[in-house]
Amino acid sequence: MSTIQLAFAVALTAVLLGVAAFAAVVGRAAVRSDGGSHPTRRLAARMLRTPEERAELNRWAFYLHRVSGVAIFGFLCLHVLDIGVYSLSRSLYDELHTVYGSAPMRVFECGLLFAILFHTFNGLRILAIDFADLGMAPARRLLAGVVATTALLGIAGSVVILAPVVT
Repeated sequence: MSTIQLAFAVALTAVLLGVAAFAAVVGRAAVRSDGGSHPTRRLAARMLRTPEERAELNRWAFYLHRVSGVAIFGFLCLHVLDIGVYSLSRSLYDELHTVYGSAPMRVFECGLLFAILFHTFNGLRILAIDFADLGMAPARRLLAGVVATTALLGIAGSVVILAPVVT
């Protein structure tokens, strides 16, 4: 592994640790604010409310939207830096970009694809809810569509991304 590839691996690790730390903060805030997903008295009280009062799926979609946004932003910053290597040296740039063909990086790119798809479609869902002033039932149906679309397109894109290392 060359120095530039090692620097990229360190930067990618820092981005992933930052996203994991942010996800932990979001998870702790969720637990503190409304009981979280583990069995507590507050969770039991929340589960006794009607689905319309709970808006449980919308709440978790909101948390996932925040985490996916931070993950996309982190990778975007890393991507700007790695593209900037081209201004230093084309050979360094080519050397760095051999990392993108590796199996672990392709798996990471699949995760990034799922994050981008979910964040995009959920953002459009949020806009639709806000502009159309939709109620809880249509919001849940839209969320089901977001998850289904993300899964279908994410799996299809992952097949394409992983094909060179699987075959």
